[in-house]
Amino acid sequence: MKRYRFLLFIFPVVFFLAYYLWPIDKDTIKILFIGNSYTYRNEMPTIFENIAISKGKKVFVEACTLGKATLAIQSKRFAVKNAISKEKWDVVIIQGSSRDFVKDSSIIVKKTKPALEKIIKAVQHNNPTTKMLFYMTWGYRNGFKPLDEVNTFEKMSNLIEKRYLGLYKTYDIGVVPVGMVWKDVRKKRDEVVLYVKDGAHPSLKGSYLTACCFYSAIFNDSPVGSKYYSLLGPKICYFLQSISAKNVLFHREKYGLHKLDLIQHKKI
Repeated sequence: MKRYRFLLFIFPVVFFLAYYLWPIDKDTIKILFIGNSYTYRNEMPTIFENIAISKGKKVFVEACTLGKATLAIQSKRFAVKNAISKEKWDVVIIQGSSRDFVKDSSIIVKKTKPALEKIIKAVQHNNPTTKMLFYMTWGYRNGFKPLDEVNTFEKMSNLIEKRYLGLYKTYDIGVVPVGMVWKDVRKKRDEVVLYVKDGAHPSLKGSYLTACCFYSAIFNDSPVGSKYYSLLGPKICYFLQSISAKNVLFHREKYGLHKLDLIQHKKI
């Protein structure tokens, strides 16, 4: 019995040491997601990781998230600072709140951009070669009713895209056009439910679609052919894989993704 109790104690310790102290292979792509519930719902970063692994990529993925966090909140969090400094990340993905970029432009200039710049500088200070990406979110299913400018899905989606394209022009950091891929899904197959009941957060299909967008953006490769389906079926996953690849790969230059060249310093 004592020996059994000893094993119960030692196994978690060995796992902890192996996970946190064992060196990561030099050819592994290290990716950090910074975001809120749009990132952590349905464990989207893990879905992305499993899709990448199933396609033969060597990846190490972590996420630093907080529900309802704006960029202003994220820029003040010690957890974000610690996550950034933990590794020499190859890619850091920055996700703002869904309302960060539908606010009045004066608020964006005074509050949102300074917070974003603080995060960008922290990433650059930690590792100048880190590639950053902005995570363009989607419009609410029925828009954000309190503001006339974004009170429909179309208007909210289009304004979010416009603001993220502005970020690309300002900071020369690529944008993963997740919101535009959602828009294309709704146009082509509106019966595919991407939202949960609140009309804002992603369903599992929405998170799977998002993960496929990141795979296409980071690896300049289609996720089509991945055998990782999470809890979904292969038929719907094939559709989500295909439509994400079509949108992201075709528009790489528009969103600055053509500058994301990991092959220069990693063997993918």
